[in-house]
Amino acid sequence: MALGLSQAALAASTRLSRQSIGAIEAGRTTPAVDVALRIAAVLESSVEELFGSPRVETPLHTEPTSSSLTERVALAQIAGRWLSYELQGEAMWTAADGLLLPATEARAASAASGRRSKTTRRGSVPVEPVRPLEEVHDNLVLMGCAAGLGLLAARLNSRPGAGRFLWLGRSSTQALSALARRQTHLAGVHLTDEKTGEPNVADVRRHVGREAVTLITLARWEAGLVTAPGNPKQIRSALDLGRRGLRCVVREVGSGARRLLDRELARASLPRELASEAPLNANGHLQVALAVSMGAADTGMATRDAALAFGLHFVPLAEERYDLVVPRATFGDPRLQRLFDTLSSSVFQRELSCLGYDVRAAGQRVAELSAA
Repeated sequence: MALGLSQAALAASTRLSRQSIGAIEAGRTTPAVDVALRIAAVLESSVEELFGSPRVETPLHTEPTSSSLTERVALAQIAGRWLSYELQGEAMWTAADGLLLPATEARAASAASGRRSKTTRRGSVPVEPVRPLEEVHDNLVLMGCAAGLGLLAARLNSRPGAGRFLWLGRSSTQALSALARRQTHLAGVHLTDEKTGEPNVADVRRHVGREAVTLITLARWEAGLVTAPGNPKQIRSALDLGRRGLRCVVREVGSGARRLLDRELARASLPRELASEAPLNANGHLQVALAVSMGAADTGMATRDAALAFGLHFVPLAEERYDLVVPRATFGDPRLQRLFDTLSSSVFQRELSCLGYDVRAAGQRVAELSAA
């Protein structure tokens, strides 16, 4: 008002949308560092004057998203809470945002800062940040089992712009549960309803029905059985899984691959116990393919991109739609706008198609679900 700028003029001067400026003004989103600097420059002010410097406790108390956190953790702020995430599996090579503090170290750190220890705070985990919190605040979490999400995060992180993107490999059900608990910014899902055959919508309603969300397609992919190169066991369908002595690696309950396996076993009139009693379990498509490539299993249910990654034979059984579930209230977040722009770009889609994905529907909004 002092400078005589309208909201639209400020948006144009900072290369943002008017909706993004409105969301920042209303406190619905916090701008990334580069966005805050642009706004401050246009308003002839400083970032500190406009947005303040958040008070950070030493140590930082976070809400754990797992009961088995490792010492190295990633951090994110969602709905005003700091959350900590284990860095395992595909996330092992992600640079940590913080290190877990034992209770004794946390008490010492609090004492050194002159404040009373809060390590007994219910449900909190003390973390020592190892990156500036101004940067950590920019983290956006993507949860899902598709390796394409890792590719999307890597492409976004390789270029300047709002957000640092963290892909955390989780099953579809785990990702939806995390979204319902507001422990992720978006969830990737491929869950076909057994009664209707409709992809994803029924499960999304069941898990996050209290919040209005939008489903945006990442891609379509083929799911099926991966086998050793040349298919030495001559596996052609789920019917072959009933052979005596055939070693099968299976995904965890709640994953889309496990649901597909159960459905294919039923169609072949084979008992579901073949899945539940399998001696080897894996927590991702790539882990299934790795087990087969190492000879620890003869076959397992995974996706074509996982087979390509390890040079395995692939027996397609189904085509599935992989969607991103995004809370509608967060659409003004400039980090998400940047993600959607990259998802719709021809460069990213060409790269994704090289991994066996069908990208013709990539970036399309396929469902709008209202809050229950």
